[in-house]
Amino acid sequence: MIGLLLAASLTLLTLSFRQGSEGVIGAIQRGALSITAPFSEATTRVTQPFADAWNWSRGLVDARSENERLKEQLERTGAAVVAAQAAEDDNARLTQLLNFTDSGSKLASQYDFVGGTVIRQPQNAYSQTVTLDIGSSSGVRENDPVVAPAPGSDLFVGLIGRVKVVSPNSCTVELILSRDAGVSARLLHSSVRGTAVPSQGDPGVLNLLSIGQDAVVEIDQIAVTSGGSDALPSYYPAGIPIGQVTGVSQSDVEAPNKTVQVTPFVDFGDISRVLVLQVGR
Repeated sequence: MIGLLLAASLTLLTLSFRQGSEGVIGAIQRGALSITAPFSEATTRVTQPFADAWNWSRGLVDARSENERLKEQLERTGAAVVAAQAAEDDNARLTQLLNFTDSGSKLASQYDFVGGTVIRQPQNAYSQTVTLDIGSSSGVRENDPVVAPAPGSDLFVGLIGRVKVVSPNSCTVELILSRDAGVSARLLHSSVRGTAVPSQGDPGVLNLLSIGQDAVVEIDQIAVTSGGSDALPSYYPAGIPIGQVTGVSQSDVEAPNKTVQVTPFVDFGDISRVLVLQVGR
């Protein structure tokens, strides 16, 4: 039986090659095609939407995967940029402190100092203290003045406060913005002296009080610590930069004093590297 089928197949194949699309075999082929063509077309129409849906779904999955890959890459790039910027900022602070120590200034040459890093920032507006990673084991003592880089200024450093509490490996610094703080200060190139205290209306600014109404005060004058005396001792030695005059006011023309507004050189919202001046050693 199988032999007969093979013989018939060979015969039909031979006739197909000889007659081409003409003759009996061609007619049979055309008839078969005309019969199966509608079914083939219908099958294509039925299956095409499923094929299109499959291709679309696969493309969507690929697009989502690519999107996730790009997001991860962007996040990694963003993190790298942030880290680079932080390192650049930190390097700028260290450079300022290094310039101060190498400047030959009176402060840098008169006092020993030790560098530290802020490990705890102010907790709220009423707790104006920071914690450093250095303590008595590094030679830090209570009431030592603390300075930090002064960004945006020709000066290398600015006063931030004094050491209030010391432990072997850390210390707490009371900032000059603390409501209990007060700094004896003077304006450079003048005889104007007063006490710098935190402004009640603006906690980021100091008011220089006890300035007589006849005192000549100009915007942009620099305020520095005036040091202490036998009559009026001070925690701070003379000559530490504090800030710059940004306003002068007098509530009443007959008032005995005027208020001088001083904006600190240091950005108290971004303190990381500091120097503790070892005064009295």
